[in-house]
Amino acid sequence: MIEMEIKGLKYVNELNMESFIHMLDDPTECYKFYWLSALLNIFLKGKTEITFDEMINKMIADTWYSVMEYHLHLGPRNTSGKAMNGLEKAVIKLSTLCELDNDASEEIIIGAIIEHDNELHEEKMQLIKNVPYRLLSSFMPEIGGNDKIWVKRKWLIKYIDGLYYEKCLPYKILDGVGLQKKIIMNDKWGSFFYDNYITIKGWIELKKIRYLQGKNPGVPGIIYKLEPQNDKYRKLKYVRKLWNAVMDINPVFDIYTNRELIKDNYDVDHFVPWSYIANDELWNLMPMDSSLNASKKNKLPIWNKYFNLFAENQFKMFECVQHYEKLHDIFKSCQRDNLVVPWSLEELYIDGCKKDTFLNVLEKNLRPVYDSAKMQGFGIWLSI
Repeated sequence: MIEMEIKGLKYVNELNMESFIHMLDDPTECYKFYWLSALLNIFLKGKTEITFDEMINKMIADTWYSVMEYHLHLGPRNTSGKAMNGLEKAVIKLSTLCELDNDASEEIIIGAIIEHDNELHEEKMQLIKNVPYRLLSSFMPEIGGNDKIWVKRKWLIKYIDGLYYEKCLPYKILDGVGLQKKIIMNDKWGSFFYDNYITIKGWIELKKIRYLQGKNPGVPGIIYKLEPQNDKYRKLKYVRKLWNAVMDINPVFDIYTNRELIKDNYDVDHFVPWSYIANDELWNLMPMDSSLNASKKNKLPIWNKYFNLFAENQFKMFECVQHYEKLHDIFKSCQRDNLVVPWSLEELYIDGCKKDTFLNVLEKNLRPVYDSAKMQGFGIWLSI
C-alpha cells in the first residue's frame, strides 16, 4: 500500500504512486503537461483507447487561447525569433490556415484541425516523437535518458507492454502507423483519476505555470492565461460606478477623441490590455468611447501620445475621491477587486498626493508593464 500526497491530497492504494508523482519532473518542453492533461480529460469522457491523433488535436486546442490571445511562448525561439516548440508552431500555422476567434470553442478548433490535417501533419509528427513514451520514464528508471531503446519504437512499445501490469503503468501503447498508434488506459488507475481529477489537474497546472513562467519572464498573471476567462470574473461594477460619480461632478474627456464622455454611455477600457495584464486594477482602467473600444481590442495605445492624458484623468478621478465622501465610499468598494496590488494604495492613491507625484508614480509602475507587453508581441493601436 502506498500513500500519495499532492498539495494536501492523501490517497492510499496499490498503484505505483511514487512513479506517478515524478511523471512531470525535469521537463525540457511543455509537452508532458499538455499530454497528461489531454489524456485525463479524454479518459474522463469515457474513452479508454485513444489515438495519438486525438491526443494531439486536444493539445493544440488547449494551447490555442494562450498563444493567440496572450502571445505566450511555449518553448524556445531560434536565432531569427521563430517558435521551435511543436505545439506553438501548430497553433501559429493553424491561425494562418483559417480564421478562428482567439476564444473559439474546443469543438470549433478541433474541427479546424481535422479540416487542415494534411497541412499540420509535420507539426503533429514532431509532437508524437517522444512525449508518449518519455512521459512513462519515471516508471522505467532502469532506462537511462540516452539509452538507444528510446528511438527504437517497436522495442520500446514491447518493453512498455511487458511492464504494464508488473509496474502498474497508467497506460500502454498499441502499435500502429504514425498518429494512429493508440493509448490503452490501465483500468486500475480509473477510480483514482475519477476521484481526484480536480487535485491532479491543479497539480498539472502548477507545474505548467512554473514552466511557462520560465519561458515568458516578466509576463504577469500566467495562471489567468491558460484558458478563456468568463466575463463575470471581470469585476468592473464599482469602477464604472466610480467614473459615473466623477462625471456627475466634473466633465471627463475621452483621451483619444477629446470628446466629453456621457454617463453610462462608455466602455471601461484597460490601458495595457487585459489579455496581457490579466487583472482589473483601477490604475490601468479608464472610461473610453464605446465606438473606439471595439477597434482597440487588445492593442497598446501610443505611450508618448496618450499616457499623460490617461494619467491626468486618473488624477482627476482621485481628486474627486478625496473631496467627496460619496466617491470615497465607492472607491473603498473597489478595493476588493480593483486595488489588489499593494503599491497602488501605498504610493499612488494616498491622501494629499500632488499631481506631479501621482503622475510619476503611475508612470514608474505602468511603463514597465507596457514595455513588457510590447516585447511580448502586443501591437500598437493607431487610434483614429
